[in-house]
Amino acid sequence: MSTIYFTENPDRKRFVASLISRFRNNIKEKVLIKVNLVSYNPYPTTTHPEMIEAVYDQIKSNASEIICGDGHSIGLPAKKIENHPIIEKCKELGIPFINFYEHSFKKVKSPRGFTLKVSEIPFQQDFIISLPILKDHFTVKLTNALKDKFGYLTRAERLKMHSKIKNINKGIAELNTVFKSNLIICDALKVLVKAQEFRHGGKEKNLGYLFAGTDPIALDYHGYKLLRPISITMKNIDNPLQIKYIKYALDYGVGSKDYKLEEI
Repeated sequence: MSTIYFTENPDRKRFVASLISRFRNNIKEKVLIKVNLVSYNPYPTTTHPEMIEAVYDQIKSNASEIICGDGHSIGLPAKKIENHPIIEKCKELGIPFINFYEHSFKKVKSPRGFTLKVSEIPFQQDFIISLPILKDHFTVKLTNALKDKFGYLTRAERLKMHSKIKNINKGIAELNTVFKSNLIICDALKVLVKAQEFRHGGKEKNLGYLFAGTDPIALDYHGYKLLRPISITMKNIDNPLQIKYIKYALDYGVGSKDYKLEEI
């Protein structure tokens, strides 16, 4: 059974400091801060810059190298995100921002024969901290810890999944058998309902909650419970296992739906 750490205090820096103190001994060498930079829209479409700074401040004395990165939406030119608050925050802190599309990829194959072409950047890291946002998603219903791995795919792979050439729900689950974040910090102080981005019709709602852990299935189960009462895309979903990629991830042994809560 995993532990999910949470707070209803909106102070991100306070929460991250308390959280990192529990994991500090494992944080070393090369660290990737995996953000959500899917589009040019600000938080809560994308990771809040304050969360990046909060994490950086707590890990900079442990790590020999810190980078920040993601792969943005397939229909978005890189120029659109050049002045995004995330990239500006990275510049301020002196952290290189890595656009995964501008680096090498490799093909991987799961035990079930599902092929994926993914970024090589995560394989080169010693510790990965993911910073997803809890949101509705008009295609797969929910986006949080499991869906966060989508940012590691090539544009072509993302297009195949969104156009149903490849099964997107199996793809998300399989990605989580390839990549394991060492720590996942989910921001639900504000969330989006109806869609996952402002530009697609997402509506901002205040939830006032931060939570974190190491098991993406447990975090998505808990995220479902938090978001379901105000969700638009999940209004007809009565169980998180009805979200197909969560069911596949559970079947593939990615994690467990059982967890305990610890307030920090």
